Amino acid sequence: MTDYSLYLVTSSEDLPPGATVESTVREAVRAGVKIVQLREKNLSTKLFLERARALREICQPPVKLIINDRIDIAHACGADGVHLGQDDMPLLDAQKLFQATHIIGISVNTIEEAITAVRNGATYLGVGTCWPTGTKLIPEHKIIGPRGVKAIRDELDRLGLSVPLVVIGGINSTNLIRTLYGCTSNRFYANRDAESPIGVAVVSAIMKSPDPYQSTQYLKELIEACEGWLRTPEENIDNPHVRIQLKLVIAMLKFQTKTSTPLIHHITNTVVQNDCANLVLAYGCSPIMSSNPSEMEDLIKVKGGSLVLNLGTFDDHQVHAMRVAGWQANLTGKPVIFDPVGVGASQERKKKARELLNTVQMSVIKGNQAEIATLARFSSSGVSSCGVDSNGEVEAPDLLVKHLARQELCVVVMTGKTDWISDGKHVFRLDNGVSDLSGITGSGCMIGTSIGCFASMTQPDVDRDTRSGLLSNLTDIHHDLGDILIASILGISMINVVAEMIHETEKENSEYGPLSLKTKIMDHITKGRKNEHFWRAVHGDFKMHSEFFHDDEIRQILE
Repeated sequence: MTDYSLYLVTSSEDLPPGATVESTVREAVRAGVKIVQLREKNLSTKLFLERARALREICQPPVKLIINDRIDIAHACGADGVHLGQDDMPLLDAQKLFQATHIIGISVNTIEEAITAVRNGATYLGVGTCWPTGTKLIPEHKIIGPRGVKAIRDELDRLGLSVPLVVIGGINSTNLIRTLYGCTSNRFYANRDAESPIGVAVVSAIMKSPDPYQSTQYLKELIEACEGWLRTPEENIDNPHVRIQLKLVIAMLKFQTKTSTPLIHHITNTVVQNDCANLVLAYGCSPIMSSNPSEMEDLIKVKGGSLVLNLGTFDDHQVHAMRVAGWQANLTGKPVIFDPVGVGASQERKKKARELLNTVQMSVIKGNQAEIATLARFSSSGVSSCGVDSNGEVEAPDLLVKHLARQELCVVVMTGKTDWISDGKHVFRLDNGVSDLSGITGSGCMIGTSIGCFASMTQPDVDRDTRSGLLSNLTDIHHDLGDILIASILGISMINVVAEMIHETEKENSEYGPLSLKTKIMDHITKGRKNEHFWRAVHGDFKMHSEFFHDDEIRQILE
């Protein structure tokens, strides 16, 4: 059986001084590479064949040697197969020149190309381009990102077309975990004992390295760590409603007794910057509102905290800053909360949201019904993605949030008259809040900030240079009833419960209105950090799989 997990593609143009293609491949194979593709665009046929025969000697079974494009070279050197692009010899014709035991890989960029290749008998698919790459000049529309690869894999699974996929384009040690996780199919995510989720093709990450053996080993360690985590069976939880109540209490205690002031970094819209900064202070955290790309790495290095990305008032400069900050946050495992404000209002907003979702692994996506439906490509007669506000009610909100959570592999929060939260496995319904909140511009953005404050306590203690931060953060997200899910529940409940308390005491006041509600929310959170306001958020009106959580049950836990 061919091992596609780490697929080396050669490049004679990327070699460091003193290295050759042969010496680099030899070290990579010694370190554990099991499949090598010889790719040479500028060599004569004679020199190409000489190099292919040299690599054939190095790539002994079980290591497979694949030749790019040239079927004649593959035959002459005794290679194990060929890799063909969409403009090369058609697959059906190539099959006439090869025995059934030979490998024929096909490059694909779209779902249609993938389906055709599999139905015609391709051994594996090279899917991409995933990330921009220095080895090829790729048109922007051809860069599909991890989400594009995942869409292809999910459609093949849906059709029952099983074939190994190798992700190609721009993959290195800094984006490897993001790539593997982002491309994971829904079927593999739901069935941990399935085949290897995906393979990755690398060029420069090994060919440019002055120590290809060490670089290969490091890549393999990252792959094995990610796949080992993905294959870990999900734990079975008895009495999940009691478990989550207990975790809510523990998380609130941890937040109330924090001895530091976590930095909540916002790249957000100009309408709500002041309100969100004040809310952060009310929670006892420290706000910073910066969209300067040159300082993102330094800001993200600050231990603890979270990153809140808000698409409300954006431009190219700000979106670039979001990509840089999100990328750095992923390396450290810092939680990233994304609010796709008005994503359905324009094609440009959709484009920028797709860019961000491809580049950055979000921890939480928070939006109203129209925004969440747009991201999920959810088709419902009850939703119109026509602007910033949500019009109408979706027909199946529980399925919508669960679908998007599995699609984006994160926690999803959907706000509205009833709020819905899902981690892709569980769905929670929250019925707290007052209608007055809808009269406050930016109240939804404040919920994103609130989630960011509670999520600030979840960053794992990792060495940034190990690139293990994202893996640690992902492990928490998909640990049953993980800390990111708990932070999301507390973040939205806190705003809603405090608003209810204010409404109860002020509803008869003729001077009470949306603006005074906003101010009083800040005051109540500031004054209530040590008393009942925070604890009422813990035992709000939750519903999980038709089971309500009652105040007396939480009191029993506390006792």
